[in-house]
Amino acid sequence: MMHRQYHALYFILGVLIAFILVTTLSGCEQGKTTAGITEERCPVGWVGACNDVIVYPPPPQYCCMALTPECEACQDGCTVDIWLEKTCGPLAIDAEYAYWDEINNEPVWMCQSLIIN
Repeated sequence: MMHRQYHALYFILGVLIAFILVTTLSGCEQGKTTAGITEERCPVGWVGACNDVIVYPPPPQYCCMALTPECEACQDGCTVDIWLEKTCGPLAIDAEYAYWDEINNEPVWMCQSLIIN
């Protein structure tokens, strides 16, 4: 019958272990900055080595590799309109892949432009 006197001690020890596990395994909460970079901050009241803010870069953008204006604009990191203006000129409205230039090792584009009378 002597083991019953330790029930309260076992209960307090169990609560303490549960509290330590919950605070340890809860990790850090994530937040977004205005630049779209993910940060991790320590939870309030955290007692541990997680005092600094960990900054992660934004996830990479995956682009298709087809020779289309949409894929080329994605690879350049701009919109299709900006890519068309950069590749074909300010009046371009569309472009098609024509052929591959072996000398310069780049695609040649057949541009469709808006003609203003």
